[in-house]
Amino acid sequence: MQNRFTQLFLVLIVSTFLFSSCKKEYSTDEPFEDVFTPSLFIGSQNQFLYALDPVTGDKKWEFYAGGNIQSAPVVLKEYVFVTTENGKIFKLDAKRGTLVTTYTIPGLITATPVAEGDYIYVGSDNDSMYSIDIVADTFEWKQKVGGPVFSSPLIYDTMVVFGCNDGKVYSLDKEDGLNVWTFTAGGQFTSSPAFQDTVILIGNTNGRMYGLRVFDGTKIWEYATGGGILSSPIAYGGNCIFGSNDGNLYCLDLISHLPRWAPIPLNDRVVSSPYAFNQVIYVGSYDRKMYAIDIIDGFIKWEVKTDGLIKSSPMVYQVNDKLNILYFGSFDKYLYALDPETGDQKWKQNINGLIESSPVIDKMDGRPGNTSSISGNSPN
Repeated sequence: MQNRFTQLFLVLIVSTFLFSSCKKEYSTDEPFEDVFTPSLFIGSQNQFLYALDPVTGDKKWEFYAGGNIQSAPVVLKEYVFVTTENGKIFKLDAKRGTLVTTYTIPGLITATPVAEGDYIYVGSDNDSMYSIDIVADTFEWKQKVGGPVFSSPLIYDTMVVFGCNDGKVYSLDKEDGLNVWTFTAGGQFTSSPAFQDTVILIGNTNGRMYGLRVFDGTKIWEYATGGGILSSPIAYGGNCIFGSNDGNLYCLDLISHLPRWAPIPLNDRVVSSPYAFNQVIYVGSYDRKMYAIDIIDGFIKWEVKTDGLIKSSPMVYQVNDKLNILYFGSFDKYLYALDPETGDQKWKQNINGLIESSPVIDKMDGRPGNTSSISGNSPN
């Protein structure tokens, strides 16, 4: 009997050894992390926001917003915010296009929000300016003003500065929304402000460009054109550059407040806001063309014709040391990517809707994205 148990014990030991030696060993390697590259965002009147590869134009993802998209998208932290005309602001995961939350504002929104820190600021035609905390997803404050707000705000130090259709420019405290100062001109301020040093630059439908002292709103100077100014100005190289409904592009010296060169006729209204890059001004016109203009003498370096009017503001993205790309949209439903030096087309993408929105780039580095000049933003 004892021999039998001994044999069984030996068999068990051998079996255990054999099964152990056949046991599969699995890798302890973790799965590869997703790799995300920069994205180009653009919206249109087909109610979709698109994320595209900025170099190839290939679509990464799309998001249905359920309303026309006129304002430019806004990139802040790891999110992209898209605003629709029907009062919705969608907070999306910028990498994947998935919805995080939705903010609702009663009224029409056409102005591009402006982002700073943990907040975005946006106006509406319900006569109000809003501050939204994008971390808590709550409204920080709402300030009633005297008319619809179609001007994008400018953040200057502790102030939120914007124009209003009641013919006034408002400066609010960005912490609580209380009024700091007000400037009254008549007409309507739908142009968005820019600034140079301590001077606010903003255009009016009365055809005048104003220079205001940022601390108290005192008028320093004004310059009259032959048409309403809806184009947002930029400050670049000591100049104030903007378009007018009289069909001209203007460049004013910020010291003398006089033209640096004669106004350039662009054959139709200029609502698109200029963009400056490497001493060249890029601007679109209702004559269906995008122009590249030398800032020094106002010489037109090149022009590119599309099949629709251009209201979208352009922007240039520096992909790397050797590659720069100019982007803009057209009412012919295409988003264009051009060589900013020559105007040669790199690609164009059919967005299937009229494009009033301006493009924005997310570099995926956690910083605010490259923007057009729709809110007075452009490299100084």
